[in-house]
Amino acid sequence: MSVLWRETLETLLSQFRASAARSEGLYHIMVEVADDERENMDGPPWFNPHSGEQKIVDGRLVYKSWDCSSSGGMPGIEHTFRAPHDGEEFAEDDRVVRDKSGVVRAVPVLSKLRQSYFCGSPSDKVREFESIANIAAVALTDADDLAEHYFAQDLVDIFRRPQSGVRQVFGEITSVPNQFIAKGWDCGVLQFENGVLIDSPISEMAPDASNWMLLLHRLGWRKSNGTGLTAHRAFWKGHVEIAYNMKDMKFPHHPVGFAKQFGNFSKTSYYSVIGTKDSPIDINLASALAIQLLLADMKSSQVESPKIRTADYSKQHWKQASLPTIKTASKSDSDTIHKPKVGVLVATEVERQAVLKRLRPPRGKRSVLQVFEGSNTFFLGRLGTTDVIVVMTAMGSTGRDSSMIVTSELLELWDLAAVVMVGIAFGKDSKKQMVGGILVSDRIISYEPQRLGAGSNEDRGEVLRAGTVLLNRFRNVLGWEFMDPESRRCAFQVGPVLSGEKLVDNPKFKAQLFDRFPNAIGGEMEGAGFAAAAERKNKEWIVVKAICDWGDGQKTKHFQEFAAAAAVDLVEHVLNQVGAFDSITAS
Repeated sequence: MSVLWRETLETLLSQFRASAARSEGLYHIMVEVADDERENMDGPPWFNPHSGEQKIVDGRLVYKSWDCSSSGGMPGIEHTFRAPHDGEEFAEDDRVVRDKSGVVRAVPVLSKLRQSYFCGSPSDKVREFESIANIAAVALTDADDLAEHYFAQDLVDIFRRPQSGVRQVFGEITSVPNQFIAKGWDCGVLQFENGVLIDSPISEMAPDASNWMLLLHRLGWRKSNGTGLTAHRAFWKGHVEIAYNMKDMKFPHHPVGFAKQFGNFSKTSYYSVIGTKDSPIDINLASALAIQLLLADMKSSQVESPKIRTADYSKQHWKQASLPTIKTASKSDSDTIHKPKVGVLVATEVERQAVLKRLRPPRGKRSVLQVFEGSNTFFLGRLGTTDVIVVMTAMGSTGRDSSMIVTSELLELWDLAAVVMVGIAFGKDSKKQMVGGILVSDRIISYEPQRLGAGSNEDRGEVLRAGTVLLNRFRNVLGWEFMDPESRRCAFQVGPVLSGEKLVDNPKFKAQLFDRFPNAIGGEMEGAGFAAAAERKNKEWIVVKAICDWGDGQKTKHFQEFAAAAAVDLVEHVLNQVGAFDSITAS
């Protein structure tokens, strides 16, 4: 059994990772209330599980982070009694366990109810998650070696078989066993000549996805160092909240009013979220983190910290920044208002939002201009002190809306001096690089074209060199600083960047890539087409992208916003240097 649950979780790990990579955000809040406080079951005031305010966009419901799509019960704490030991009996009159001398030895455990709320994604995504989580729960149920695990307290409690029940007697019985005789989820039955005794497990079902969710919260409360799995729980009264870990604190040095208000808080009802309220963690990602933690078993001397880490970006200035006011204009009107010098291209919505948050209106105007021209949407304004135009391509270098096509159309419509592709990429080495570290291309290497021979292969992809002036300006950056939430400074690195049509998330393929191109510093998907189109028009170009993952099978969207913000910050810093691009002239 011990081998089986580990093997099963190892298999499920890849499934949870894949779901996390596809997920647009599936979050969870658990509410625990005392039996006499059921009015709190819907959670704190900021959470409204019955709002039904989802919008329909392109024929599908779009959920905000805490829009609830599915809810249900979770394993609770039932109103139960310890079974009498030898020499004890259950007293029906006052519902306690007494010894032969009448001394109370056990009292009932009052019931608590738990409610589960899935948020941020439609119910079909919840069902997809639960189908995997059910398998994880079944694998852990009553496994042989859970009591020896570092997290035995959580595992044994959540995935044990029932340990309490209700006894029913029908007719006359000649003897009463001191212990419950139910086995697992099966009733225990004793047949007598004129009666029957039945012990039934109560209020406990075979563990399922709800037990797995309870485990995620409990492991998250522990906040094990280096795992990235966290959960936050808090008491609330009205719109005031207090962290759960303050439950038993005294406040002798605080004002009397504060201590009194805290004393009025219920300490038996609280909510818990995976991550935090402002920066929740996708539960597919949380499940992958939990499995890594369980497989590591921290008693082992061979423990390795899980590679996936998360961070709370909610207080970062780039996260809190708002989009500019945007006004639609025709191209002919925009030409009289704004003459962009540099084109900025992005390939995802995350990248586009990061640029727009930094984009300021054209000189003398209050709004960024939005121009619809052909199949593209353009945004005109200033990044730093430079007049720019922003446009989004599809992912990849080939295809109808690819970087090659859109870059060509941009340069046909506007007479620009240079173009910059900014966004996110995968890194080469997590030990020598960091998430948010920026890759500045001195060359773009197209890794796709190959001659596949019978005995060997030959790379035939083009190697394009970045614009001389742009590369010089990015090489000579001074005074730039961008910090992550742990106050680590993001660095930038200049070197060859790989570009291909594959969304790389396979450690074997990635290793093969860097064996073929050992000097490369990372990779992405749009640079080859973007650079080829710029070269065709004799325009200066450069690719500036920050690392958001390692392409190693643990891809997650959690770091994309941060990485995009870091890359845009560096580009803005360079574009803010007065006179830096005077030597580049439009044709």
